[in-house]
Amino acid sequence: MLFVLFVQLSKSLDQQPTGVRKILSQLRFLLLLSWGVYPIAYLLPLLNISGSDAWVYKQVGYSVADILAKAVYALIIYQVARIKSFDDDPTFAGIELSRDEVATRS
Repeated sequence: MLFVLFVQLSKSLDQQPTGVRKILSQLRFLLLLSWGVYPIAYLLPLLNISGSDAWVYKQVGYSVADILAKAVYALIIYQVARIKSFDDDPTFAGIELSRDEVATRS
């Protein structure tokens, strides 16, 4: 599944706006990293870590992977959607960017 996601994201890069290409390229590696944490956390008991320590380390590993896989992805998807919206509609971009300028001045 990771291979398919990595390959399909790679294929789509040429069709994306310039700002999105860099973000999606980095997202592919974040995807591999975050999904790679799950098996590592699962295998911790095999590293002679036992008892409550093994359980705690496994849960911490799962929590880190979940934060990367959900919260960080949501922020990345928001940024990609915003860049693509700006690219599709310059009027929308002007309105949104002017709101950003007003917010930073306040």
